[in-house]
Amino acid sequence: MLPMQTDELGNPILSQFSEEGYVDCVLRIVERSDTATHSRLRLQASHEGQLVGMLVEVIKGIQAAFDADMNINKEHVYRSRVTFRRSGPESDRLVQAIASLYELPTEGLSMVGEESFTAIALHQGALDVEEQPVKLKIFGRDASTDPENDYYESFFNLELANELVYWNEKDQEYREPLVRGLSQ
Repeated sequence: MLPMQTDELGNPILSQFSEEGYVDCVLRIVERSDTATHSRLRLQASHEGQLVGMLVEVIKGIQAAFDADMNINKEHVYRSRVTFRRSGPESDRLVQAIASLYELPTEGLSMVGEESFTAIALHQGALDVEEQPVKLKIFGRDASTDPENDYYESFFNLELANELVYWNEKDQEYREPLVRGLSQ
């Protein structure tokens, strides 16, 4: 992996790992608190010289979604167990940055108070979320009555040991629904 580019405060440059046609974001975990059921992460990055970020709650004990034969284990589909929360103006700037990177309008966008996702860990076998990178696929608005316009997916990969989160685009067709789902 390439060296991490950061601003003067140590925040990663948000879209530094994006590749042709896809927007991949990296955010630093600057604060973490835990309850019996969730880890709450305050995430930050830098985009065009501005601080962007949000709060994220992730269920503890998430396990691999697939068995040895690559069949999905329905007990390891976590509905509404990853939640993005607005943490302040930096969250509005994050949604605006994502929209800009997706080449969508940014004017007047602010982040919703919270948006919950269904999550699966794209792994087989036992997981140690604290020590190993965990690749999550998150599904936004998967219970919508208008899935063609509302539904979206992305990858949300945790590296808790390195205090990093990688939020990566899955498909360009999900750009508009994602920005609509995260903005008000």
